[in-house]
Amino acid sequence: MEKMIQALFDSERDAFKGLKAIQDLGAKQDISLGETYILSKDEDGNATIRSAKDEANGYSTIGGGIIGGLIGLLAGPLGFLVGIGAGMVVGAAGDTVRAEGVSDYLDQVAENVPGGKSVLVAHVWEDWEVPVNTALEPFTADVYRMNIDEHVLVPAKTELDKLNEEITSGETAYLAADDDEKAILNEELLLLKIKREQLLGKLNENSAHQEKQYAQWVDNHHLNNMDKGHTEKVIHDKEKHDRLESRIAEQKARLEDLRKNR
Repeated sequence: MEKMIQALFDSERDAFKGLKAIQDLGAKQDISLGETYILSKDEDGNATIRSAKDEANGYSTIGGGIIGGLIGLLAGPLGFLVGIGAGMVVGAAGDTVRAEGVSDYLDQVAENVPGGKSVLVAHVWEDWEVPVNTALEPFTADVYRMNIDEHVLVPAKTELDKLNEEITSGETAYLAADDDEKAILNEELLLLKIKREQLLGKLNENSAHQEKQYAQWVDNHHLNNMDKGHTEKVIHDKEKHDRLESRIAEQKARLEDLRKNR
């Protein structure tokens, strides 16, 4: 349900049209929309961020780095399996340049953008893929999705379990080692514990962001449903209304789980 979408466009103009199309889906509650970014690369291989917006927090700042949000967390331990879709963009022209150094994830995406093209990156919650695919169809067919749980959180938690096992094993070996071995093992344990603390910090930051994002999405849906005109409309579209209610319920459940685990 919760995904990061990457869509490749032949021009900035089409990329902004694609952005407007998915923003319209969010306004109509066909999807829940979080952060959106447009990355462009000129023919010389220079990459820039043309647009950055977080629906929950307003426009992000670029000069001093992206503040908060899921994109800012898709780096380091949470980003080791994150990248642009295999085969989605190939044959990048010219030298690649890091996208203003604001996000390892966006840098990674920018390095794979062909010269003269643009990529739209969007954090969304979608019930199924048809609305986004249909909205983007007039502008591009190159759309790649990354499931946040499957490709980010589950691997990160697996890595955390692995680190815990290595630390436990190292501590056991330390107790049985002689003095010379203890010095080496102690250094290895210190590095493992530092790595674990960094990963835990990323996971905690991600949980805080998710909690804020889910709460914002649920509040937005409830506010829109209070609007009389919207209520009359969804009565005539029971399927859409039921999907929205299901989405709200799932987001509330995830929000409660996050709060229990914090």
